[in-house]
This record gives sequence, structure tokens and C-alpha cells, in this order.
Amino acid sequence: MLERAVYLQKPIEHFLNEETLPNLIPTKKEWDQAKLLLTILLPFKKTSDRLQQTTRPSIDSVFWAYETLFNEIDEVQTVFALPKNQERLWIKELATAVTSMRNKLMKYYGKTEKPYVYADSVILEPWGKTSLFSQDSWESDHKNRYINRCRERYIRDYQPVDSNISKSISKSTSHSLKRKISELEDDEDDEDDYRSITKTTLPAEGDTEFDQYLNASITSFAKEKTLDWWRKHQNIYPNLSRMVRDTLAVPATGAGVEREFSKSGKVATYSRSRLNHNTVTEIMMFKNFVARQGQELNDWEDSNLGLGIAEDKVDDMGVPKKWRRQWWLDMKTR
Repeated sequence: MLERAVYLQKPIEHFLNEETLPNLIPTKKEWDQAKLLLTILLPFKKTSDRLQQTTRPSIDSVFWAYETLFNEIDEVQTVFALPKNQERLWIKELATAVTSMRNKLMKYYGKTEKPYVYADSVILEPWGKTSLFSQDSWESDHKNRYINRCRERYIRDYQPVDSNISKSISKSTSHSLKRKISELEDDEDDEDDYRSITKTTLPAEGDTEFDQYLNASITSFAKEKTLDWWRKHQNIYPNLSRMVRDTLAVPATGAGVEREFSKSGKVATYSRSRLNHNTVTEIMMFKNFVARQGQELNDWEDSNLGLGIAEDKVDDMGVPKKWRRQWWLDMKTR
């Protein structure tokens, strides 16, 4: 709503003048405050929209999103610290709010330390791999730590066990089962057979599909989608591809699911309360399929409803994306 007000600044002032309501016209100071608030909030909106996408994997963007938002907050705090802004009371109040925003963001960012899916998804994104962990804002040991942990998970859950290893384990197990309990009690210092075999037969670094993937150079077009790239290379990395399917299938947010529930409320209305639940499901799936195929409102650009602006060039609030980009560039320059 704030962005729409800034976008319609001149029409709003013109309307209030025509209606002889000059007292309601925002002053220049109030417009400046609105623009400053928009400058702070717009990156969060753009990041939120990006993470809520359901047409492409977004879990790999979580670390990058936090990185971007922290940089934006740091930049805003630097501007607030300028001498010319120290005497403005409303900026001091806004600076307190921005500090609280940063603390809140840090709280949620700290929770990404435990779920390994965030780091794995970054590594399994073919265009970036480990480049994000090489940034100056990351500690020097983060890159190797995330790589080693991801490699361990791949070997444990997706690397196929060699047939010779399986035979050795079976043979060793069958032999141990024939041993008497007294013999087992006497072998307190003898390490478990399974542990002994797995420790000596783990693939060396560089021998797995995971290591081959990390060392391979990307020769495809950079604009190619992540899932399309993995679909083309699944024959080269068949086992790693299974890990990719499990990892990139995790949604970054629950917004997509919540949107589907909202759509179901528009389908199963009070006037259609006797719809079978299977029918509601099929209607929602069909609507989703049509939207993904780009067949919805194809002629909107040429209709009076669109006012000559294509659907993919405006957001939900009716603000043209081209205007937003230009406004953002102007504000960043200033």
C-alpha cells in the first residue's frame, strides 16, 4: 500500500486539490518519510516474493536472502548515522525500529545453523555451488565445513554400497553369529565388524559423484533453470540427482501451501457447500496447472481491464515493475 501511494503521489495531490481538501495533502516531509520507509521495506518485500515462489526451487536462496537483507539494514543504519540525520527525531525513532528489525532477523537466521538443507541446497545449485561461502562475510572454515558435511550425507544416504563390501559384511556377520557369547565377551577390545569394514572401504575423496560434480565446470547456458540442468545431467550423476530431488523439493516458506488453502476457500463457498472434496482438489489442481502454463488472462494486455499494461509487468497492488525498478535505482543513487 505504501508503494502504491508513492507511485500515485501526483494523482493523489491532484485529486485532493480538485476536491478542495488541501489540508489532507501530505507535506514534502511526509512524502520523504514515506519514501524512506519504502526504501527500507522494499528489499524485504522483494526477498519475500522470491522465497514464496513455487515455480522453481527457492530453498537455495535462503542464505543469499539473509545476506542481502543484512547488507540493506547495514546500509540504512550507516545513512541514519550521518551528522545531518542525528537531529531528526523521527529518524532516531526509525533507527530504533531498524535495530529491532535486525535483531529479529538475526534470531531467525541463527535457526538455519542446524537444518543442513540450507547449506546442501546452495552447494547443489549448479551455477553457484560454493561461491556464496567464499564471500568476505563468511568465515574461512565455513566453506570446507559445509562441503564435508554435505559429502558425508551423500555417502551415508545416497552412495550405493559396493557389492564386494556387501559380501564382506555378510561373510563377517555370518561368522560372528556362530561365535559363542563367551568368545564375544573375551573380545572387548575388538572393534565392531561393521565399523571396521566401513572405515576401510569408504570411497576416497574425489571418487564420488559429489566430488566429480564439485570439480566439474558448468558449460550450459547461465539462464538455464536449475531443475532443467539436473534433468539433463541425471545420467551423469544418477545418485547425486536423488539427493537433489530430496533437497530442492523442500520449500523455503509455507506461503505456497497457505495460498492453496486460500484458493480452496474461493472454490468451496457457502453456495457450493456440497462439492465433494475430490472435486475441490481437482479444481484447485486444474487452476494451478493453467496458471503455470501461462494460459490464464492471455489477452489481458489488450483489454480495457489491463489498461495497456501486461499482467506480468505489474504486481498484486497494480504497481508496474518497470516503475519500481527505476524508482529503486533513483533512490539508491540519491
